[in-house]
Amino acid sequence: MFKVAEHHSTPQLELAAGATTFLSMVYVLAVSPMILSFAGMPKDALFTATAIATIAATLLMALFANLPFAVAPGMGIIGFFVVIVTQMGFTWQQALTGVLVSGALFVLLSLSPLREKVLREVAPALQHAVAAGIGLMIAHIGLRNSGLLAVDPSGMYTLGTISSGPGLLAIIGFFVTGALMAANLRFALLLGIVATTIIGIPLGVTETSGLSSGVFALPPSPGPVAFQFDFSVLASGAFWGVVLTLLFMEVFDGLAGFIALFTVMGPRDAELYRHKLGRAFIADSIGVLAGAAAGVSPSCTYGESGSGIAMGGRTGMTSLAVAVLFALCLLLSGFFLMIPASAVTPALVMVGLLMMSSLVSLNFGDISESFPAFAIIVIVAFTMSLSDGLAVGWLMYIMMKIIRGKKAELTATVWVVGVLFLAKEILAS
Repeated sequence: MFKVAEHHSTPQLELAAGATTFLSMVYVLAVSPMILSFAGMPKDALFTATAIATIAATLLMALFANLPFAVAPGMGIIGFFVVIVTQMGFTWQQALTGVLVSGALFVLLSLSPLREKVLREVAPALQHAVAAGIGLMIAHIGLRNSGLLAVDPSGMYTLGTISSGPGLLAIIGFFVTGALMAANLRFALLLGIVATTIIGIPLGVTETSGLSSGVFALPPSPGPVAFQFDFSVLASGAFWGVVLTLLFMEVFDGLAGFIALFTVMGPRDAELYRHKLGRAFIADSIGVLAGAAAGVSPSCTYGESGSGIAMGGRTGMTSLAVAVLFALCLLLSGFFLMIPASAVTPALVMVGLLMMSSLVSLNFGDISESFPAFAIIVIVAFTMSLSDGLAVGWLMYIMMKIIRGKKAELTATVWVVGVLFLAKEILAS
């Protein structure tokens, strides 16, 4: 089914890559319910709903697209979902309806010829920038979650506590993972996560209390959030503005994620796999619908998939392993959630490093290429928004090509997408 040998991989490698990706993104089962609960949704039900959405969307990516990409509720879109409820006056049921409608539009777009044109005509400079920006964003997430990055009273970043607790464990993890990488071990990232988790037990960072009631436990019912739609809002003009914004975030977060992950594969593999992007978009869009039905915000392909790809994962068997492990989380949540953020931080930073390597192909001598790329990198890294970073960089790319007298390099698709990006930023402001 997965044609592992044809993709220059082995089943053992694919499964190990899936385990690495899973460990790099399992935090979503804790973070997503916590953030969505700010919108008034029940946290217990959200845990199960998040797992179901992740399993369904990742299985689609495995079985339909045969790609090593894991899909789960996107962190950036989760934040916007909460804003819809807390600041725009909609109920969370109406916000879920917005996710459902935007997902349906996303499916239609994924089936249209425009999708292929966008994928073919994204400028290489923008592709390199997106990969580097996502790499920094992933490293940023890891450092924040471990406490290595802290915020002082003035709102500035500062170094967190590294002499004890999570910060100390993260530092130890850097040395352990760095040593394993230097030894050129193929499973270095996975071994680093496991070793750091074990080291965290005597340090009091790795929590084992979740196992006190037994290893196995039935998951909470997702009933309170599943299929909780309110279609009375369809007559609202403001609702359709929300739908359009969600659609832009879904499409271009997905596009940015695909570009970045193909970059991690390297030039040879990226070209071999690029023809699968159409199926990847379809799987991503149907995943949004599945997430809406489960009761969570839109899903997207996770940049953390780069950790498994860096290990050599190349087929849907990798994402199938991710889906199976998330399914186990429904019964073994206490066991899997004992992995502290500090143990995952070194792997995320290493993935960020691998993604930053794409910049060696950027033409720094051409300001019309390098400046838009730099804008994407810093906006994605500091705002944690793929869609906003790509929007600003895309519009800047068009402007600078015109100023430099290189208007002929701008295709019709680049212009159309630029107009759509401009409309998106105006509506979101």
